Amino acid sequence: MEPRIWSLEWNDAMSVGIPEIDEDHKRFLALVDAFNESVAESMALIEVQKRLQEIVDDALRHFAHESRLLTEWGYPGVDHHARMHAQLTAELRRIESTISDGYDAEWVEAGLKIKDALITHIHTEDLKYAEFYRTTRGAPGA
Repeated sequence: MEPRIWSLEWNDAMSVGIPEIDEDHKRFLALVDAFNESVAESMALIEVQKRLQEIVDDALRHFAHESRLLTEWGYPGVDHHARMHAQLTAELRRIESTISDGYDAEWVEAGLKIKDALITHIHTEDLKYAEFYRTTRGAPGA
């Protein structure tokens, strides 16, 4: 077994301070880490593709959940956030289309792109609505 190329673990800097969203993000990170594991351990293509599909499916579920909450809260940036979700979904679909044969370097690159896109989205877009949530709903840290 080869060592992990990288590992993705939850840390407090990733928290938006909204437990149900943080739980979604933790699950998503675990799926990305499992994808990395499948690449690092040179698992069969079918397993790598299955784990990538789990990431895409979970992202779509999470984006729908998050959009419902943002609408419910009256977040003024909900339309912009939905556009960011659409862009991220398109990027995940594009990455998914590259995992088609036994070329491991593409798999590693795919995992890194997913990891980077996720972390960037949390740190730029999700923290915007987290601040809105704290200030309008009296959540801790407001």
